[in-house]
Amino acid sequence: MTERKKILVGMSGGVDSSVTAALLKNQGHDVIGAFIQVADSNDNQLRGLKEEGGGAGFGARCCTSLNQEDVKRICDQLDIPFYLINAQEEFQEKVVDYFVHEYLQSRIPNPCVPCNINIKLKKLHEKADSLECQWIATGHYAQITYDSTSGIHHLEKAVDSLNDQTYFLHHLTQKVLKRTLMPLGGLTKAMVGRLATEFDLLLTQERDAQKICFIDDPQYIHFIESRIAPSLMSAGMIRTVEGAIIGEHEGLYRFTIGQNAGFEIRVKEPEHYFVVGFDPKSHALIVGEEKFLYKKEIMASHLNWVRPINQLQSIRCKAKIRPRHEEAFCRVTCFENEIAHIEFDEDQRAIAPGQMIVFYDAQEVLGGATILSVGESPGIPGTLTSK
Repeated sequence: MTERKKILVGMSGGVDSSVTAALLKNQGHDVIGAFIQVADSNDNQLRGLKEEGGGAGFGARCCTSLNQEDVKRICDQLDIPFYLINAQEEFQEKVVDYFVHEYLQSRIPNPCVPCNINIKLKKLHEKADSLECQWIATGHYAQITYDSTSGIHHLEKAVDSLNDQTYFLHHLTQKVLKRTLMPLGGLTKAMVGRLATEFDLLLTQERDAQKICFIDDPQYIHFIESRIAPSLMSAGMIRTVEGAIIGEHEGLYRFTIGQNAGFEIRVKEPEHYFVVGFDPKSHALIVGEEKFLYKKEIMASHLNWVRPINQLQSIRCKAKIRPRHEEAFCRVTCFENEIAHIEFDEDQRAIAPGQMIVFYDAQEVLGGATILSVGESPGIPGTLTSK
């Protein structure tokens, strides 16, 4: 048997996190289950929460506030201790408020990333400290490897490429990685399902996934409007890339880059027009033909490297600009203050400020950042390199 460990497992009540706990228990470790409550069960706005495919947490269905009893039942079945961790205030501030604020700034947020780092993993580590657990474990589909020669931990893609969740974990640090286990990274989703059957886990049927994990209604517009003052629901003009006014809109937060429906414009063949940008100063929605969606250059902020990188020279790698985006070759140039310039070899479609860009070297996650702006960008003073 491997060395016996005391492990705190983040559990959601779903298949993935439950199998994670069962696997570790079966291996002879001292396992403790923890459920992180992110919303009151009476909050209708945050009821029945589900995630798109593994971005936000510990299993494939992590964010519901109503699964506490499911987790408690699984812990009882596995004969392991159960703890409830309350993170309602932090979730509201760092995830929900962030989500709403970003849309009001004409940026497209990905709330799964701050949820993972600022809520789930942070709370698990704090609880692990209080319980004197050496390790935490999650049901993420990702792999953590360790190079004993360099002393570096590496974050790598899961074996199951369709369920890989590394895009949502690019802000992990060496400090977090060295204490974290992700046992499902080497398994496929089908294998995890079979293990759940073999362990005879008392799981309830999972509900359908939604695009935004903490919104009951897949149309997020009503969710945003319920949390902002009427004065912020400002209408404005729709104008073309060339500057012609061709319609009106009811709020920039209702639109995303690449959208070509949901607005009325006074042009022939309106279906050929897409949202290509926003002008917050004039509160105008910018539309144009699909060709205007393709860009090569990005400025990004909040840059994080999972493992140490030589930032004094540009970095050749691949990058994803969305969770399901196909990786593309690019060159990353680092600046001070966690700023980076990224230039792709080929144009990429519908790059959206606010989304995450994640860098890969084959199977390994190098790091990631938040997209700040798109298109040709002027030089920034204080560069670390101009190569």
